[in-house]
Amino acid sequence: MNKDFFEERDGLNHRLLLLLKEHFDLPFIRIKPIKKMVWLVSTQHQHWILKEFSTLANFNRQVSFTEELKKNGFMKTYSFHQKPFILGDRIFGLIQYIESRPGVRVSYQHRSQIKDVFFLLQKYHQATANISIAVKEQIPVFEQLNKWNKRLMEFRHTLHLHTQHPVRPHLSYFADLGEWALEKMQKQAAFFTEEPHCVIHGDVASHNFIRDKKNQLWLIDFDLIAVAPAHIDYLQLSNRILPHLKWELEHLFSFQALQPYKASEAFVTALVYPTDIFREWLHFTRSPSIEQQRRWPMMEALILKQFKQRMKFSKEIIKRVDSY
Repeated sequence: MNKDFFEERDGLNHRLLLLLKEHFDLPFIRIKPIKKMVWLVSTQHQHWILKEFSTLANFNRQVSFTEELKKNGFMKTYSFHQKPFILGDRIFGLIQYIESRPGVRVSYQHRSQIKDVFFLLQKYHQATANISIAVKEQIPVFEQLNKWNKRLMEFRHTLHLHTQHPVRPHLSYFADLGEWALEKMQKQAAFFTEEPHCVIHGDVASHNFIRDKKNQLWLIDFDLIAVAPAHIDYLQLSNRILPHLKWELEHLFSFQALQPYKASEAFVTALVYPTDIFREWLHFTRSPSIEQQRRWPMMEALILKQFKQRMKFSKEIIKRVDSY
């Protein structure tokens, strides 16, 4: 089999289902695409997630990592079927299905859910702090400042290609914020690599948390795990929840998990770096034109909807940091 198998439309799911049934010796009866590279496969009484992985090493790393999590007492995540499914040059893994509570999705619009996410992340970080050396050596070391510097340069480059875009002045403002934050963060570089290290999740978007039927919270998707201090995850989560807090700094630091960082110049400075704007704009500009048309209302809202609040928030932090 080769990639042409996956490019066919008619009969694809049926043939894939037969191959999975034979490979795993499980009585699969249904397969349903969920999103790119992810399917829901079902027997009469059980569901699984089928996911494609970039490499066999990536699959093996995540199998070993989730096993270590459970050995260290973190049970609120899935388990893997240890046997990979290899078809041509493509690698697939079968993952335990976690059934979500009907009609309930984790959302950062609700303070109670944010508190639960912070609490689960703390438990996760505690479990990963004691991960075995053999597993830890398989996981890359995260370099926050290098990543953000590269993202800023890529963002600046796109501005030269969109000189007449209606939101260009706003984008230029965000680029300037990124440069100010990076310059300050470089002087506090040790904060972003300081020990103790754990294994950060790396993608704390709300869709990677699932509320099950018993109202318990689960953490999924370890594609972006990396060795780093725990506050790297907290910075990313802060950026994701601030729009729901109306960009109010005091509301952000009212969460117990963040209180140790309230007086941290490096942490507060990093909040100014507009990583969400850069990430989404770069994804937008790399998309085909028809996809850009579809995504534009979302992009416009992201850039413009809370611009004044965000500008006030950034100026408050700049004033505070410059007074240190």
